Amino acid sequence: MEFYEVVNKRRSIRQFENKKIPREILERILGAGLKAPSSNHQRRWELITLTEEAAIMELAQFIRPYPCRIQEPKTPQQEMFKIAYPRQRSMVEESACVVLPYFKQKYSFDNDKNGYGLMDYGATWALIENMLLAATAEGIGSVVHIPVKKEPEQIKAFMKVPDSYYLPAMVILGYPSKDALMPSQVKATVENKVHWNKW
Repeated sequence: MEFYEVVNKRRSIRQFENKKIPREILERILGAGLKAPSSNHQRRWELITLTEEAAIMELAQFIRPYPCRIQEPKTPQQEMFKIAYPRQRSMVEESACVVLPYFKQKYSFDNDKNGYGLMDYGATWALIENMLLAATAEGIGSVVHIPVKKEPEQIKAFMKVPDSYYLPAMVILGYPSKDALMPSQVKATVENKVHWNKW
C-alpha cells in the first residue's frame, strides 16, 4: 500500500475477527515500530508482545470498561465516546495481539526542569505510530488503550516488569470485524489547522 494511502486509511478499530495474525506480519509491524526516532539515539524500548489467548484474556481483566450515557451523539467526539468507552475491555479480549511498548524511564515527569522526561515518552509514541501505520499497511486493525488509574501498576505486576519502566499505551491488533463501528472523523486539514510563519 502506498504511504499516503496508509496514512489516510488508518483508523481506530475496536472490534476484531477471531483470527490469528501470522508471526511474520507481527514481526514486520514490530520492526517498523523499532525503526522510530528516539531520544539521544538510545532506543530504550522493550516490547512485551502477547499472542496467546489465555494471556490476553487475563490482561484484559485489568482494563475497565466505561459506561457511556450518550444515546444520540451530536458530535464526532460524542460518537467516539459511545463506541469506544464500553469497548475498552472487549477490544482487548477480541484482539489477536497486544503489544506493551515499555520504555526505560531515566527522567521523571513531575520534577523535570529541562523537559528530558518527555523525550523517551515522545519517542515511544513515535514507535507506536509506526506500528499503527504498519498494521494498516498489512490489513490489520489497530487501536491504542492508555492505561489509567490502577491499570499501569496492575499490568506491570502481572507482566513482572522492572520498576524503572513506563507504559504510555497498549497497542491492540487484530483483523477488523466486517461490521466494526467507527466514529466520524474530525476534519483536520492543511487549510484549517496549519499556520504558515505565524499563528
